[in-house]
Amino acid sequence: MTRPRLIFVNRVYWPATAATAQLLTDLAESLAARGWPVHVICAGQASGAHQGVIIHRTGADHQLGGLCSRVRRYGDFNRGAEQQLATLAGPNDIVVLMTDPPLLGAHLTDRALRCGARVIHWIQDIYPEIITAHLGQLTTWPLWPWRLKRNAAWQAAQASVTLSASMVATIAAAAPTIAPAVIPNWAPSELQVPAAAEAIATCRAKWGLADKCIVAYSGNLGRVHEFKTILAVAARLKNQPEIAFLFIGTGAHFDGLRSAATARQLTNISFLPPVSRENLAVALAATDIQLVTLNPAFTNLVYPSKLAGALAAGRPVLFVGPARGEIAQLLTAEDCGQAVSPGDDEALAAIITQWQLDLPRRRQLEQKARAAYTKYFTLTQAVDRWVEILHRVAATVKG
Repeated sequence: MTRPRLIFVNRVYWPATAATAQLLTDLAESLAARGWPVHVICAGQASGAHQGVIIHRTGADHQLGGLCSRVRRYGDFNRGAEQQLATLAGPNDIVVLMTDPPLLGAHLTDRALRCGARVIHWIQDIYPEIITAHLGQLTTWPLWPWRLKRNAAWQAAQASVTLSASMVATIAAAAPTIAPAVIPNWAPSELQVPAAAEAIATCRAKWGLADKCIVAYSGNLGRVHEFKTILAVAARLKNQPEIAFLFIGTGAHFDGLRSAATARQLTNISFLPPVSRENLAVALAATDIQLVTLNPAFTNLVYPSKLAGALAAGRPVLFVGPARGEIAQLLTAEDCGQAVSPGDDEALAAIITQWQLDLPRRRQLEQKARAAYTKYFTLTQAVDRWVEILHRVAATVKG
């Protein structure tokens, strides 16, 4: 059977470094390497090709800015993407719609179907429910029309892919006739090979933390993440000079956390800007314990993908979030970390202190972390699953 063209639509793509840009780049290039004809519609200028993927840029700026600018640029991209899709897509193509901008699938599903294409929704986060969880129930009714349109788009698709079983439950409640596949986001391919010990030592020395037990949060500290517990535990442990806290990244809560740490004179917390993909393996492995957090209000709406990178780096994970949720269950089942509920800084401090003192246990946790990555979070596993879904959807295409 001739493979259909794949047309991915997402606001960001290579060379952008946003999370969905990196994920889509990995998947698109991997599928192209396996012989699939792959196109990507994204924001920016200068269409072309890269690593076997044909890139169609809408001309819309991929940089966002404040709320008004963000809304305007989302709209610009949606209109540009629809125009590109109307020109590009045809019968037997498979259009994969991501969720950047939010509700992209609600905007473009009908256009793809009218072109005769089949649609797959790749659901990274669930809007507009995230807005309601963040701003409160007062936003529910104004967003209801968008929810209905989103639900109809999900129902009309030939397949959908999301990140966790809890997200599947939310999607199934909104669109009962679809059964999303679960494909977790993978760790960046640069983490397939563990970082060299010499590079790790150099990185720790550069940070000025060579002799510390480094407890790190790496990545976006966004609105769905929990940070107050980490701030509280740093305050609890500020008189233990052998333990250092490190934040690498950016995000909506990042500046607030830094200001709070300064106000409370928490000199055991350091802040660094995001690192490039090329340096990520070393930066993650140069830490001793990785933190992953999730505000419980967003449990069924997102899945922290930074978990995959932490495990790939072979670092035990402390999860601050739903203590009986999927991440907590995985850490327990694979014996590669522990979970504590938000607000329980006493328990979190006790675990950190215990692990800092017990190096043999930490080494065991590191081995189990790497094993969990190999079991669940490799790019190859994700691509294999995607290929299965694409073949299934392609088999429904006549022609």
